[in-house]
Amino acid sequence: MPTVTPSSVPSPSSSDPADLTDDRRVAGLLFRLDLHRRLAEQRSPLGTADGRLLWLLSDGRPRTLREIAEALRLEQSTVNRQVNGALAAGLLRRFTAPGRSARLHEPTEEGRARFEEATSQALGAYADGLAVLGADAGTFLEQLERFADAYGDAVRA
Repeated sequence: MPTVTPSSVPSPSSSDPADLTDDRRVAGLLFRLDLHRRLAEQRSPLGTADGRLLWLLSDGRPRTLREIAEALRLEQSTVNRQVNGALAAGLLRRFTAPGRSARLHEPTEEGRARFEEATSQALGAYADGLAVLGADAGTFLEQLERFADAYGDAVRA
């Protein structure tokens, strides 16, 4: 069976980007980028859910399950399952703070170390991608930010 890589997946409309409208080209590029992102997640030392939890908690502020659910915009039952998995894996610890009835969660040393390893790996791949752009990297980032904001406005409208 042939290996399928993100760059080998053909566009649904055309294999020649010059034949595509700009919006279809963007859709195809974002599809490829998403395939690359999923591959990076598969190779990460952290699972997606653990990575999200540790990213949120990397600011050093312990949170309750409700605060985590609100921040991640997930159902509390989903967060409960994910937090319990991270607790069992030794990535988080749960504790009670004086004056608070709800238990708090924060990363363990192991969780912090695994988060730093995964973050360094991911940021290294982004840095490699940006390095190809050379002096155009700043312009690319400005344009990507404008695009992301405009796209967000369009899907929320």
